[in-house]
Amino acid sequence: MNPLPTLVMLHGSRGSTQELLPFAQNMVNTCNPILPNLMGHGGRPIPEHFTVHDMALDILAQMDENGVESSYLFGYSFGGYVALYLAKHAPHRIRGVCTLATKFVFDQATVDLFTHLSSVERIRNRQKELMDQRHPGQNWDRLVSGLANLYRQLGQAPALAEDDLRGITVPTLVISANDDQLVPWSESLQLAYRMPHGQGFTFAGKAHPIDIIPVPFLATVIATWMECVSSNQTSFTADFQQS
Repeated sequence: MNPLPTLVMLHGSRGSTQELLPFAQNMVNTCNPILPNLMGHGGRPIPEHFTVHDMALDILAQMDENGVESSYLFGYSFGGYVALYLAKHAPHRIRGVCTLATKFVFDQATVDLFTHLSSVERIRNRQKELMDQRHPGQNWDRLVSGLANLYRQLGQAPALAEDDLRGITVPTLVISANDDQLVPWSESLQLAYRMPHGQGFTFAGKAHPIDIIPVPFLATVIATWMECVSSNQTSFTADFQQS
């Protein structure tokens, strides 16, 4: 009997492993989920500066600590951006990447929106209790400000360029919601088509915040995709009925 594949699951910016626990609980029969906190998140030390490169190296280090030589990656929102960076720069460690509601285009409008959403004052007024829960013992003001600076950096010099996407050789599944307010589904499909082995999947609804998405349904989609990849099927095709 083949062992279950390992799936490293990356949460979004300002999030923590807590937000992905429902996914992990729905996938324990189809994979071995590992849920690391991104650099500076979930109570971890906050670096002076955030870069996608450093965040990716940190994930590889956590894989090493868990004895994971290679695995599938799932990334929600900004976690998907880090996952794609790893697929480009460490393909020998990655069996496949699945992203959900991941923003790729950091144009000026996106940078303005994301920095607004990462305003310390805005988050303190709206999400203080949630942030205290997700990042215990941290001065999460520094986390929020550091992420806003990261978005500005990506607007000036994206960590992933068009040529990088074309150079991603591992299988990729880009999942989007048709009515998401942060990531248009058309942008997600364009992202999927830029990669040699990219495929797109769109479901009805929104994908932000994560607690409104249909977790059991999408867990089935991801598990089916991993099974297709492991059996060397070249096309991810399934007639899913969303409940």
